[in-house]
Amino acid sequence: MHHLQIYPVDQMPVVGGPVLVLGAGVYGDGEPTSILEGRLRTAHELYRTGKVRWFLVSGDNRHPTYNEPQAMRRWLVRQGVPATRIVSDYAGLRTWDSLRRAQVVFGQRQAVIVTSDFHLPRALYLADQIGLQAWGVPARTDDRPWESRLRFWGREYVARHLALWNAWFPPDARLGPREPTPDDWDPEP
Repeated sequence: MHHLQIYPVDQMPVVGGPVLVLGAGVYGDGEPTSILEGRLRTAHELYRTGKVRWFLVSGDNRHPTYNEPQAMRRWLVRQGVPATRIVSDYAGLRTWDSLRRAQVVFGQRQAVIVTSDFHLPRALYLADQIGLQAWGVPARTDDRPWESRLRFWGREYVARHLALWNAWFPPDARLGPREPTPDDWDPEP
């Protein structure tokens, strides 16, 4: 496995291309949870400082009343991001799916991944396993109560074991045809 490339926002090199924001839940009113908003704030800072060119927001859209990518898109547009700089992946049900779809469906060979600190090592490990060059930036969090963080770490412990299984026996991600991205209509000079 390659060395995990994890950077704070201010030390992240300029890589162009997308920032992949991994979903993390939305409230009943369709607004991002505090964890997801932390991920969006971090990704927005990378965009605002020119380190990435566009957003790939990936998350769960299992039923009509629950839509992580739509909530992320709305939040970013409210911050002044042009809609043409946001690409939504509505089938990012799991980390594996989001990464594999970024590579196959959205044609990316590299990406900056923004997710929570406890999730980042697993996301980078899976990216490495599928040959996606990735840099990780841990999301800024509002200091969550330790009980809440403990619950997430417990969930992550189980998910890391599943990640090993996925690396050894790759699941079938729901892949479709290659989708256009801002790289297609606005290539870098």
